[in-house]
This record gives sequence, structure tokens and C-alpha cells, in this order.
Amino acid sequence: MNNPSNEKNIDKLKQAGLKVTHSRCKILEIFQSFPDEHYTADRLKDLLDDQGENIGLATIYRVLTQLEMADLIQKNNFNDNQSAYEIKKSHHDHLICTRCGEIIEFVNDDLEKLQEHISKKYNFTLESHVMTLFGDCNKNNCKGKLKKDS
Repeated sequence: MNNPSNEKNIDKLKQAGLKVTHSRCKILEIFQSFPDEHYTADRLKDLLDDQGENIGLATIYRVLTQLEMADLIQKNNFNDNQSAYEIKKSHHDHLICTRCGEIIEFVNDDLEKLQEHISKKYNFTLESHVMTLFGDCNKNNCKGKLKKDS
């Protein structure tokens, strides 16, 4: 564990008050390697298996909960089946294709201002919000569209 990425992970885990374990480092490494990706526990298990790592699904769920509580990752409930996790980063919202599952992150200042305006109108102090919009991506190569057309 002597590369800069691993040392960075070790520092993040220690700062969060977590013990540095192999499982935590490997899972955090996946999130940091692809910061725009969203991972389910099952997908993480597949990726870890592909890397030759023998980390059980129960351990993965436990580590995800710990990393979320340490504010290193964010949990998203995009559908009823599974939660998707992403590395903690600046505020953004999501568009989700209901056919292929593609997740598009976006920030829109006009929407943020409108939410503040609505909060003030109702004398409400806004602490945070989550916006997830569901629809069709309308891409010609949408995996869901290709299946439907077949």
C-alpha cells in the first residue's frame, strides 16, 4: 500500500475515525478511481471479484454504511430495488433513464435559485435537497431502447 492513491485513502479513513482495513481501502479506491460513477453493492462485488479480491457482499454493505456515515460517499435511492453510491462531491442533481439506467449528473443555477425562492416564500429554511428526474435518455444507442425495439 505505498502508492499515493492508497496513502490518500488511508488519510481519509483515519480522518473519518475509521480503522484502515483492506476492504475499506479497496472499496474507497474504486470510488476515487471513477468519481463520476454510481455503484450498487452488487456492482462493487463484481468489480472486486474481477480484481481477484475476495470481499463478501455483507462486508461490502457494512463498509458502504461506514463510508456513508463518515461522509466519504453519498447514498442515492434511484429505484426501489437497490441503492447506488457515489463519492461525496459538490452538490448536483440527477437525470435517470428509466430504460437503460444511465445516470446523468447536472447542476442548474436557475433551479437552485428557484428552490431558494420557494423556501423563502413558505418561510422555510432549506438545509439540503435531492432532485432526481426520471425519463428516457432518447439516445439512439440506449440499451433499453434497443431491447424494446428487438
